[in-house]
Amino acid sequence: MRLGEQLLKDGLVTAEGLEEALEAQVVHGGRLGTNLVELGLLSEVDLAKALGKVHNSAFASGEMVPDPKAMELVSSNHADDKEYLPMRVDATRLSIAVVNPHDFSTLDAIAFKTGKRVVPVVIPEFRMNQLLRRYCKAFRPLRAVDMNAVRPRPSAGSQAELAKAAETPPDLMSEEEFQSVYASALRGGADSDGDMGEEEIITGVEVLEAAPEPPPATVRPQVPVAPPPPPQAIAVPPQMVQPHVPPPAPALGGSPPPVQVPRAPEPPPTPLTFAEAQAELARSSDREDVAHTVLRFALGKWKRNLLLSVQGSLVTGWHGMGVGVRDAVVRRIGVPLREQSTFRLVRDTRSHYIGPVRRDAAMGVFYKLLGDGFPKTAVILPLLVRGKVVHLLYVDNGPDQLTPPDVGELLILSQSVGRSYEAMMRRRKSA
Repeated sequence: MRLGEQLLKDGLVTAEGLEEALEAQVVHGGRLGTNLVELGLLSEVDLAKALGKVHNSAFASGEMVPDPKAMELVSSNHADDKEYLPMRVDATRLSIAVVNPHDFSTLDAIAFKTGKRVVPVVIPEFRMNQLLRRYCKAFRPLRAVDMNAVRPRPSAGSQAELAKAAETPPDLMSEEEFQSVYASALRGGADSDGDMGEEEIITGVEVLEAAPEPPPATVRPQVPVAPPPPPQAIAVPPQMVQPHVPPPAPALGGSPPPVQVPRAPEPPPTPLTFAEAQAELARSSDREDVAHTVLRFALGKWKRNLLLSVQGSLVTGWHGMGVGVRDAVVRRIGVPLREQSTFRLVRDTRSHYIGPVRRDAAMGVFYKLLGDGFPKTAVILPLLVRGKVVHLLYVDNGPDQLTPPDVGELLILSQSVGRSYEAMMRRRKSA
């Protein structure tokens, strides 16, 4: 049974809510459960329980602190690559948090390496990303759930209040609070005192014992690997944070890792004409296709081009192209939609903006992440799906430069983006 079917069966979501989450998944990516939580339609605890039922596995939710002794048994780079995190260890058993408890090849390799019985514990995708950021220094794009920008969950008699809040959403938080939450999200969450949450692994002993055993597999002898030093949480200014680039992970087999031959750098993307971009959007199969098509078209007109995602009261980076624009850095962007911000103006009016960007602390961080200062003018275009702003296309010509307001073809192209997303939503629902 799929997750959506299980949630409907348990009465945790409605068919309308599930449809809304499927649409959000097409636009914002991630797993279905992550989108349900971000939309305020499902709690993390209920999501974890449903995942446990779907996978017939132990489950966990909430803040988690792995045992350093368990972390020492594996390579943090391997944990990042395979999306798992060791949580508890005793004389015979190693409990690991996973997103996919049926990745038996990885589970077998960990069991052989550690000499322990490996017990997978399924956790929500967004919680795994937070843990990997914090304890493995991994790179994961920011989402609304990481910034505490989740839509309030509906309750009895609250529909009118929710509708009013959707029309005029309040400020996310103060500037100081936002900077604190932003830096914390980049590290993987706020520091914890070490206590386990109510739905944590430590309370799932009965479920853990019932978890299915992975089938045995033959694995070659393991080359001993020195354990990594325990991670330290260090407060780093957001603009100084760099993406994690893991070195080659040690082979899990007995032979030494193969010599890595440096690959030739990928050629820079080439601009698309308006006709080419229209044709590409018509053929788009996922959100990544849409992003690359829009940015390649913009690349022919402006020097710096960014696609941003809009989720509630937050704008996060998605992709970027152009002079000095690094895609990994763009994905670390987080800007609150405040009352007087330029991004907020574009979101609320659902109309494009041409002119100077309002200078405030949040936009100062935005330009520091790009590596340069404010432009004289910029162009910001909303991309709508079914009347809702889901992305912002930001373009400029660099610091202290004017940005040509050549947006005629771009406005037409934005309509094709909406149609492309709607076609993808229909395919997702039919599947």
